[in-house]
Amino acid sequence: MKRHQPQATSKPQQGLGGKFRLEQMRAPAALLMFLFLVSAAGIAAPAGAGEPRIRTEINRSQVSVGEVVVLEVSLENFSRRAKAPQVPKTEGLEIYDAGHSTNISWVNGKFSSSIIYTYKIAARKEGTYSLGPITVEDKGRLYRGEPVTLRITAAGGQAPASRQGGTRQSDHSTSGAPATALFARIELDKTQAYLDEQIVLRFLLYQRTDIRLYEITGFEPPTTEGFWREDLGPQRDYRVEIDGNYYDVREIAWALFPTKAGELEIGPGRIVCHVPDRSRRRGGGSVFFGGSIFGRRQIPLTTEARRIQVKPLPQHDRPEGFTGTVGEYEIDARFDAPEAKQGEPLALIVSVRGSGHVQTIAEPEWPQWEGLRVYDSGEAVSVEKKDGRVVGEKTFTQVLIPTRSGPLSLDPVCLTFFNPRQERYAAICSGPLQIDVHPLIMSPGGSGAEGIVALGDDILYIRTDLLEGLKPSRPDQLSWFWLVHLLPLGIVAGAAWFRRHRLVLERNPSLARRAGAAKRMRARLARINTGESASRVAGDLSEAFEVYLSDWLDLEVRGLRRADLRNALADAWISAELLQQTLSLLDWADEVRFGAGGAGEIRQRMEISAALVRELESALRGSALGAGL
Repeated sequence: MKRHQPQATSKPQQGLGGKFRLEQMRAPAALLMFLFLVSAAGIAAPAGAGEPRIRTEINRSQVSVGEVVVLEVSLENFSRRAKAPQVPKTEGLEIYDAGHSTNISWVNGKFSSSIIYTYKIAARKEGTYSLGPITVEDKGRLYRGEPVTLRITAAGGQAPASRQGGTRQSDHSTSGAPATALFARIELDKTQAYLDEQIVLRFLLYQRTDIRLYEITGFEPPTTEGFWREDLGPQRDYRVEIDGNYYDVREIAWALFPTKAGELEIGPGRIVCHVPDRSRRRGGGSVFFGGSIFGRRQIPLTTEARRIQVKPLPQHDRPEGFTGTVGEYEIDARFDAPEAKQGEPLALIVSVRGSGHVQTIAEPEWPQWEGLRVYDSGEAVSVEKKDGRVVGEKTFTQVLIPTRSGPLSLDPVCLTFFNPRQERYAAICSGPLQIDVHPLIMSPGGSGAEGIVALGDDILYIRTDLLEGLKPSRPDQLSWFWLVHLLPLGIVAGAAWFRRHRLVLERNPSLARRAGAAKRMRARLARINTGESASRVAGDLSEAFEVYLSDWLDLEVRGLRRADLRNALADAWISAELLQQTLSLLDWADEVRFGAGGAGEIRQRMEISAALVRELESALRGSALGAGL
């Protein structure tokens, strides 16, 4: 299989969340008819066309856990300004937008049109569900459709599906799209790995270059239970050659980190392709009477499940100081200043960088240093995706206060980790740490300490002529007198408060993170470029909220399960409404990143985000004050 770099072609490329594209029309009669229909659609419905109506239809009312049903919502007699239907989210069901189409008809001299919205519903939990009411807003008025009932039973057997090119494809065939023209599969860079070792998972959609696609919908990434999953960036598009045929490939990749040993399964990934259906125009029938230039068929593709054998870390030669870090790393340590003063704090920053599960890098071994008071000041993580892998840096900060002056030499900081590529344990240490500590200069009469420097005599002679030459003060001079003397005292008091506040923040990293969380969040929102792709904007927005919530909750939100995040926000005494708004925004960002819809709401979501941050900041600060933090 040969891989070619992306190249300019006459056919534009589409992503997994590709938009509707009309098939090229060659027949002049079909083109004239299409123009007539479009112009007719722009004319207001004649009097008596009827009130707007919502029709809902589901292809099956009873399914098993794990199966998918199709819900169609038809909008009749609505204006062109009508908004998309709002399908309420229901716990136990996963609902994905599968696109929409326009139905135009001419019956007995009357013209009518409707818009059909299609949704995929994945059954995740047993029970009977009432889906709805589904609402549509048009010209400031809200319309409601009848709810539909769906019953989900325990998982049962499913009819076997045909195997084609590493995929399972539906039984109905599609004219113009043979089985080998469209297929999907998942690839793993390894099928055996150690606990917490990085594995790269790729979902690949192959489209032969002579096949047209109207739309790609219903993308469900492979399930990865038992793994920590990291998104490896935006979709990649390229071209390959297979058995003399050229295919356009769309690729989405993730980094997986096994969280338990044993045999783990990568579940199937699913996607629905919409292709032209020329069979509806066979037999020479008119497009206007019985056919449709919009005719298309859906081809659902499902990849096979894959299994990975996860090995536990070896017990042989395991060092005593090993705390579970896996990957390939290097370490260095540095002070935040070239010199220090006795009794004043300075920071020691230790950086561990490399490839692996950076978030889980354990704290290094801290030596027992003499002549210092040591305070833990927290840690920070920076992750990036490079060459299809997760790399990054984790920093650990210690606040040191020297208790004596003179040159200070510190033992190096070391970290022990397991290198899966070399299949052995390794230890890395920073270089030598040296710094000069200047003596503390104190005023005469101060408390005894090393390095006190005398600045003058400490004898103050008693004066006996104080009453000579005294003059009474004028009343109008007293206010200026006190103002001049109190101003320095105010400056000293303000400086003392600022110094105390800075020391409190240095010694309490959690408080320091909360203090600047809102400012950093607003800066991140301002840096988001809404002109980028929808998936990129949604990813940046999700990352900004994850960092903001991590600062306030003092835990790593990225990778946290939604249920755990809900509990953490509830423990912070966030109102139920505000909690739901926050989780809904994060869920929307995930849907856009993985191509499940919502891409047209970017600007609206950015405005919601700014208001949501203000409400969260007010609620979290009130909660912290109530807890005395």
